[in-house]
Amino acid sequence: MRNLFFFVLIFLSMGILSCRNNKKEDTTVKIAQDSIPLDTISKPDTIEKEVKKEDTETVEQVLEKIAKAYTDQDSKTINNYIHPKLGIYIIYRPGALDSYVHQNNFSFAKPIPEYHSYEKLSYKGPLKVGKLPVFDCGTMKWDKLGFFYDKKSRPNELSQTAKFMNEILDAKITGNELQRLRNIEVRSYRAIMTSNESEEPFVFHLTKEGGKWYITVIDRAYGGCDA
Repeated sequence: MRNLFFFVLIFLSMGILSCRNNKKEDTTVKIAQDSIPLDTISKPDTIEKEVKKEDTETVEQVLEKIAKAYTDQDSKTINNYIHPKLGIYIIYRPGALDSYVHQNNFSFAKPIPEYHSYEKLSYKGPLKVGKLPVFDCGTMKWDKLGFFYDKKSRPNELSQTAKFMNEILDAKITGNELQRLRNIEVRSYRAIMTSNESEEPFVFHLTKEGGKWYITVIDRAYGGCDA
């Protein structure tokens, strides 16, 4: 009987210890789980990454901005659209033959050529897409007036001027430079803004470089019949 009593007592003690251990184990697990940093818990990725898109102006928007800046004689705006590596070419006619000057910036206060100042023009928009106005040196008139750019063709006036400068003026423009000018032209559009025969036209080229449009040429020779 006495042995039976000790057996029961030992059995009950073991049961109590087992319950305590289980409870302690559960508490330990809970504390361990609660101590995990929230940012290490995997969660569904519900946040979309924002793609930063650069607002790119269309060729039409830049053409109009350049034309308005030119009529306002706003050198600052024009310089904002001159590419630092491409620069800007001013084509002019010092005599019977066209020539050009390459510059890094543009100024109304320093005309090319020096004796031919930049006239104060009036804006002749809106911009239209179509064949460019043609000037007839016989009648001394344009075949149409307004502001146009030709979306179906690429200009070649710059490379042709360089070619003639080599042939007639012995300018020694290298073959690499000529090819560079052609590469600029295949990414360019030509625009002409005319009003009447008494007002100088504004003729210029825009070139696409790095996804943006830049002014690369101002042609002051076209429409001149001095030769």
